[in-house]
Amino acid sequence: MASFSNLAARLGSPRLQRVAPWLLMLVVLVLLLPSSGTMPLLDRDEPRFAQATREMMEGEHANWAVPYFNGQYRFDKPVLIYWLMWPTYLAFGVNEFSARLPSVLCTAAMAWLLWYMGRRWFSAACGVFAGFGFITCVQLLQHGRGAVADMPMILCVTMAHYALFELLHAERPEYPRRWFLLLYGALGIGFLAKGPVTLVVPLLTILTYRFAIWRRPLRWRNLRFELGLPLLLLIIAAWGIPAVIRTHGLFFRIGIGEHVVERGFRTFQGHGGFIFYYLLTALLSLFPWIAFAGSGAVAVRRNWNSKNAFLVSWLVGTYLLFSFYTTKLPHYVMPAFPAFFLIIGQLAQPRVTTPRWTSVWFWAVLMLGALIAGVALVEAFRIPVGESYSPLRDALAGTGWIILALIVLAVLWRFGVVSASVLPLLVVTASMVWLANGLRAVTPAVRLQRLFKQMPADTAYGGYRFMEPSLVFYTNHRWQPLGSVEKLKEFMAEPGPRLAVCTEREILPTDYLRWRWRGTHEKLEGVSRAAELTQISTDGYQEFVVDGLDVANSRWVTLRVYYRP
Repeated sequence: MASFSNLAARLGSPRLQRVAPWLLMLVVLVLLLPSSGTMPLLDRDEPRFAQATREMMEGEHANWAVPYFNGQYRFDKPVLIYWLMWPTYLAFGVNEFSARLPSVLCTAAMAWLLWYMGRRWFSAACGVFAGFGFITCVQLLQHGRGAVADMPMILCVTMAHYALFELLHAERPEYPRRWFLLLYGALGIGFLAKGPVTLVVPLLTILTYRFAIWRRPLRWRNLRFELGLPLLLLIIAAWGIPAVIRTHGLFFRIGIGEHVVERGFRTFQGHGGFIFYYLLTALLSLFPWIAFAGSGAVAVRRNWNSKNAFLVSWLVGTYLLFSFYTTKLPHYVMPAFPAFFLIIGQLAQPRVTTPRWTSVWFWAVLMLGALIAGVALVEAFRIPVGESYSPLRDALAGTGWIILALIVLAVLWRFGVVSASVLPLLVVTASMVWLANGLRAVTPAVRLQRLFKQMPADTAYGGYRFMEPSLVFYTNHRWQPLGSVEKLKEFMAEPGPRLAVCTEREILPTDYLRWRWRGTHEKLEGVSRAAELTQISTDGYQEFVVDGLDVANSRWVTLRVYYRP
């Protein structure tokens, strides 16, 4: 039997509880801020959000309601994240740090909220464990500071679930007006963050809770739909009506129809997966705390009540929704993460014991993580120094050390040695900076910045077989996609200053694995596109070659740049 009494004693101490929420928010800032300014904006989503905010603030399409990217409407997400980036751009300038700061602050708010919910629903120690686990899992180390819309949405979904439960179980004679306002305010603002998903997830939670898991009568009248729905629609309409009018209905038809509904029935940009995709990716997304999943399940079963039934409904409903959603990405199920961490947070209570198989699961998960870390570190030192892709050594080494530090953190918390967490946290922070510097050194758009700055303001830019959004952000110019050699020829034949970025060679992960299998005595070649480039005329053009990592397509590319100042 495994006992968590030491963990409960450490986390439940009155001295820690006085500073717990402030410590959790401090951990968020220490983990995420140092690397936020050096990590390049990773294709494809981060540069799109960051540049769209810039185009809303300045230029011919400047407005407050409709985002643009590369001079074209951007219908992928509603407007909240752009509004949040706007003041940080004004305060700190247009850069990676400013683009990511809103997500970091939302992650800090999530740490406080989970601490508060855990303390109110279960125990003070549960709140600390839930908040700390949430902000230190692998997926949050990435998305917790991402220049994307996820963190504001997750914050709103969590607040909505909190208010929903409290409303449906309110026992006082007076109406709980604050929960009513929190519920519909969070749903409305959450819709502005990421659209209908903010409404669908709580709806599935309550349906699963009432009709599948808890199956007991609820105080439905407390939801006051007759007042709540008009309030919700008023919040959405304050932005939605101007956006629909300005785009002649396109924002609704494409933003909802294509980017929400159609993604449920067909894969989008090749992001598909099998039915158990999210159960498999949870091993990495929720690492290292997924190692506590077995113990958490046992603890919830032994302490079955309305709150745990609600958390299980929240977790199961969200995973089922996205498991049957055709387009799949690991972070789609993040709205369920707060429920998961409030479940395992209950392990930090006195007299919680779990059977032996939960310990087997715990160590098996951590051994799998150690294996991944070992592979990353070994590959980091096998990359030849001096080769164009040698900066990947830093990225791989940083990744390996992050995983190892998280393993140490999980072991320390498993045995209640919470005070020793400072060192592995600092290792995670330093390794994330290491990883960020490595990725920055191999990001093509960043490596080309010096050349971009030398070009005249009226330069025309085009991309052939390489048209990533980071090019638009790091130049702050429109780019033309050149889909064929003929279009590339036409582009370069036109007068005036021009710059074309063309893929000359690409190396896929499968190419790298075959190269390793053969013993690395041969040069790593990949697929050459050089023959296509011999068909164009380069008279009057200068050339520049740069290598880099195309993160969006998981490939190493050699780019040939033709430019005419």
